[in-house]
Amino acid sequence: MHATLMNNARGSLQSAGEFRKIQNFIGPTKNIADASYIPISAEKINEYMENLEYFINGHPYNVQLPTDHIAKGEYIFNEASDPLLKVAIIHAQFESIHPFLNGNGRLGRILIVLYLMQSKLVTKPIFFVSEELEKEKARYYKLLNGVRGSQPDWGSWILFFLHACDRMAIRINQKLDRSEALAHKGLMLCETESEKKVWLHTFSEPFTNTSKVSKYVGIAQNTARKALNALVERDLLFVDSDVKRNKKYRNYDLMRILRD
Repeated sequence: MHATLMNNARGSLQSAGEFRKIQNFIGPTKNIADASYIPISAEKINEYMENLEYFINGHPYNVQLPTDHIAKGEYIFNEASDPLLKVAIIHAQFESIHPFLNGNGRLGRILIVLYLMQSKLVTKPIFFVSEELEKEKARYYKLLNGVRGSQPDWGSWILFFLHACDRMAIRINQKLDRSEALAHKGLMLCETESEKKVWLHTFSEPFTNTSKVSKYVGIAQNTARKALNALVERDLLFVDSDVKRNKKYRNYDLMRILRD
């Protein structure tokens, strides 16, 4: 995944797909003396990543953590915890290990979505809680740093992550409600079954053309073109009338909802 992510990306020349072999750090300058956080040394990465993998997927031999020696006040992380709790921990642990020279933040954000899909909380990669985390970047970094060291504050980090998930879920549901209302509005304006099918198709492909509509809706190209132009006349779609060939039809109202 890291090799794919770094292909033609910023920092792509720095050991794409390989764990770092030198010490790295996080800070405002290139001087380690100014570092706000120094991750584990390179020789410990395999051990820490193996531990993280066990937490994500479960230990292959079902080994359970003994609890009789846990000191009062320490955190015990249950592999059977709710997926939202686990993904908060997974993200923080991955970013703390910082296993690559570059791209750790980007890959860590991708892992959130992949784990939520693996846990079947979402069926499509649409839940980007990182959008909410980035809105409060200073707090995000502060609380991430708070889980590191000899007295980690996991509670504050997990609550922050859960609140961000809550806000993201609300945003997505609002987008879905607005999209559904737009779909119903358009259907009320459609006069034929072909127009209705084409209109609903634009919710899967907001930027489309006659040949795509014909193929995916299963109608003749002339029928598709007629339906698309009818939707343009009703101000449901936009097309540049100056273009003579390969016209693009755009559902801008839907795109506006998705971008908000």
